[in-house]
Amino acid sequence: MRLVWREVVREQGPPRVIEFTCECEDVIYERCREGGLVYIRRTTRLDGVVQQIHETYRWRSKEAQDVWIALLNGEAR
Repeated sequence: MRLVWREVVREQGPPRVIEFTCECEDVIYERCREGGLVYIRRTTRLDGVVQQIHETYRWRSKEAQDVWIALLNGEAR
């Protein structure tokens, strides 16, 4: 499964994070909720400094959960 990653272009408050991967890595994934929909946020860091933040499209909760599991299992990128 290939995910579409979009650059975050608008300033917004911090997302409501439901789940996240380990912050010890240079790439961190977060499953976030906003307005009843769920999306995945990818933050890329270099030496602890944020370089890029991308987000997927928004899905209903069940669809987002399936994508999240696929991402963690290496079946989505």
